[in-house]
Amino acid sequence: MGTGHGTLVALLAVGLGLRLLILAGTGGMGLEIVDEQHYHQIASSLLHGHGFAFEAGRLTSARPPLYPAFMATVWWVTGTHSLQVIRLAQILLSLVNAVVLYLLARSLFDGRVAILAAAGLLFYPSLLAYDYLLLTEVLFTLILSVFILAAVIVLKTSQPTGAFVAGVSLGLAALTRSILWSFPALLCPAVYAWTTGPRRRRLVLALIVLIGYVVTVGPWAVRNTRLQRTLTLVDTHGGRALRMGNYEYTPLDRPWDAVALSGRQSWTYGLAEQHPDASSWTEGETEQWATREAISYIMSHPGITLYRTLLKFLDFWGLERDLIAGFHRGFYRPGIVFEWLVALAIALSYVSLMLLACLGFFLAPPADKHAHVLIIGLIAFVTSLHSLTFGHSRYHVPLVPLLLLYAAAAVRHRSWRRITEGWTHVAGPVACAALLLSIWAREVLFRDADRIRDLLRQWLGSP
Repeated sequence: MGTGHGTLVALLAVGLGLRLLILAGTGGMGLEIVDEQHYHQIASSLLHGHGFAFEAGRLTSARPPLYPAFMATVWWVTGTHSLQVIRLAQILLSLVNAVVLYLLARSLFDGRVAILAAAGLLFYPSLLAYDYLLLTEVLFTLILSVFILAAVIVLKTSQPTGAFVAGVSLGLAALTRSILWSFPALLCPAVYAWTTGPRRRRLVLALIVLIGYVVTVGPWAVRNTRLQRTLTLVDTHGGRALRMGNYEYTPLDRPWDAVALSGRQSWTYGLAEQHPDASSWTEGETEQWATREAISYIMSHPGITLYRTLLKFLDFWGLERDLIAGFHRGFYRPGIVFEWLVALAIALSYVSLMLLACLGFFLAPPADKHAHVLIIGLIAFVTSLHSLTFGHSRYHVPLVPLLLLYAAAAVRHRSWRRITEGWTHVAGPVACAALLLSIWAREVLFRDADRIRDLLRQWLGSP
């Protein structure tokens, strides 16, 4: 076994040990987040033979199917209905993700970058925390890494098998989070343009990617469309999220809070007046109305839409605060010292990652330019769609492994030394770092200042 592989095995062993140690202390942790509760309801329904539903007789398309199916499968295989067994399964998925990222980094950079990236993933605090939450982050992040690895293989080798795997893995990613359902519209032309060989062969490769995607998503899309009586590919959440992020009462601060607004400020206000028969509509028909209303508002109010999109972009790349917010709300009580250490680790790791990724992006990109554009394009695609809807910082977490590639490359090549080589080298990373620092300063000094003070008083025991 090579030195790199041996180091990876050692890292995996330490990562597993750390996760099992934390797992032993999470036995009493419940489902505090609404999304967790929804996934648990649907998975329980699947396990007991009631179908993809919140309860018997109430079939739904409100959520993508893969994560509840994963939960139900783990329960069925283990013969339990335990939250801990789901968390253990997610720990194993995180270890697999580290191996996938290691392989991806080796294919794009070298063995040292691969080790650094894998170590970063195994011990990145926010990714570590999501192993214990019943949310899509762990599964989606793994599938996304597999997709990028398969796509890079296709671009390098033009292999039909790799093209099919890329299509299937992209379909599985979309079935975990619907944010990627339209990405084949960009991927297939890229495969055609960037692979080698005659035009006919390149066209066949692009079609194989599309076939892999369609055979994965297609059956679920047919089920949804029949159930909802309107075209519904993955879920009925996208149109609603677009509406909540783009209407008269969308909050400028924390736009995701629009889900809690009621009365005249509710995102559904006006539906009954416009359509008296709306009470008999399906989820899909309501989503179609929400999509039309959101698009109409965007077209009629370009200025405020642009402003909100900018704010949501800033939120998307804001500090990772979900676990810290859980401490503040009393969801998790591991002890003041541990909370302090976790908060400090999350903040320092995220800031370090992003600043190093800026250096790596500009000063140490992979030699394969097409792979570089693919990764950056995917990051930009996810960022832009979330900036149109909610822009919550939680949604950038699955992109962390891709950022780790660039951060690891920056460390490997000590890219900070190149800043002294002239303005052409410093302009990009400095501008990127300045933007990020301004985003974080806005949060700490203005938007979240009151919450930070409340949390500090809570930790310090002050009135």
